[in-house]
Amino acid sequence: MEMNENNILEQSKIKDLQASFDKSMKILESHIAESITNKTKLESIKIDLKEANKKFLEAERYLKELKVDLENHPVK
Repeated sequence: MEMNENNILEQSKIKDLQASFDKSMKILESHIAESITNKTKLESIKIDLKEANKKFLEAERYLKELKVDLENHPVK
């Protein structure tokens, strides 16, 4: 009888362990998917920031040119 009870306990422990493992795997998969999504978003933001920086530098250059033009040709 004791052998049968031990067998049942072991099977119960194995089922609990399997359920715990499955839950952990689902959480891990979720975190991996979230990390991939975040990496994609970061790459998109990085591209946007580079483009914004180019436009800013271009605007800065035009403002410097305008300043030089105004200094060389004052408005009367």
